[in-house]
Amino acid sequence: MQAKHPRGFSLVELMVVVSIIGILALLAVPGVMKAAQRAEAVTVANDIRVFANAIEFYTTAEGTYPSEMTYQRMPDSIEGYLPHIWTDGTYSWFYVNNQNLTYICVYNLNFTPEQAVRLDSIIDDGNIGSGKMIIGFGGRGLTYLFRKK
Repeated sequence: MQAKHPRGFSLVELMVVVSIIGILALLAVPGVMKAAQRAEAVTVANDIRVFANAIEFYTTAEGTYPSEMTYQRMPDSIEGYLPHIWTDGTYSWFYVNNQNLTYICVYNLNFTPEQAVRLDSIIDDGNIGSGKMIIGFGGRGLTYLFRKK
């Protein structure tokens, strides 16, 4: 008499496999989330760097920093230096140029403190309370200083 060999998986075997896959997924999710946050911080840092370069190009061409502006209200000559993400409302921002300071403030970023520090370390000194990049708007915005008198 031949022994019967089952042709499928038992319920216990399937539950073990599903449990192992679930545990592996739980271990991978935080790493994927952190990688996504790092990528977002790097993207915003590069975008701020592009804005800073556009202001410096404008300043070199015109001899002075532009006056106060937002994405809805800016000199026509500076629009040529800025990519569309700065002129179409992708970022909420305003730019100020007065006797004491020249800066851009980007707000409603919804960054975690870790993202803000990472962005600051990419652009500046890694200390979000000092240097050219400082945190503002209750932690939801960042300010980049061009010059301070």
